[in-house]
Amino acid sequence: MCTSGSTGTATNAWGAGLGFELNDTGGQQPYNATSHGVKGFCFQLTGTKIPPSTGLRVAFTTQNNNDNAYFEAVTTMGQHTVLFTDPTFGQATWETKETWDPTTIILLQFQIPAAPPTAVPWDFCIEGLTAITQ
Repeated sequence: MCTSGSTGTATNAWGAGLGFELNDTGGQQPYNATSHGVKGFCFQLTGTKIPPSTGLRVAFTTQNNNDNAYFEAVTTMGQHTVLFTDPTFGQATWETKETWDPTTIILLQFQIPAAPPTAVPWDFCIEGLTAITQ
C-alpha cells in the first residue's frame, strides 16, 4: 500500500490516513486478536518521507473506542514491529483514557496527524504487513 500527499493547514485539520478492516464479514465487525493469537503486527516502511514533525501513527480502533485509538508512533523508514504489550503502545495524553481491548479491533490505521498552520507532506509505502502470533 502506498500513499503520498500533504495534510490541510486549517486550524481544525485532522490529518490523513490509510487503513483497513481486519474483519469484513458484513460491514465493520470486530476482530478478536486474542482468539487468533495475534500479539501485534510487523511491516516494512519504504518511500521518501515520513513526517518528521508528527511521525506516523500505527493505530488500532476498537468497537467502543474509535476516537481515542491506541497507537505507536513511527518516525523512520525500515522494518517495524508494533506489539500490543510495547510500553510505547498507548493513547495520546489528550485522549480520553479507555481500556485496551484486543478482542474488538475494528481498523488498523496508518495515520498522519496534521500540524496547522503548516502542511505536513508524506510519501511512503507499507510492505509485508504480517500479524505476529508468537
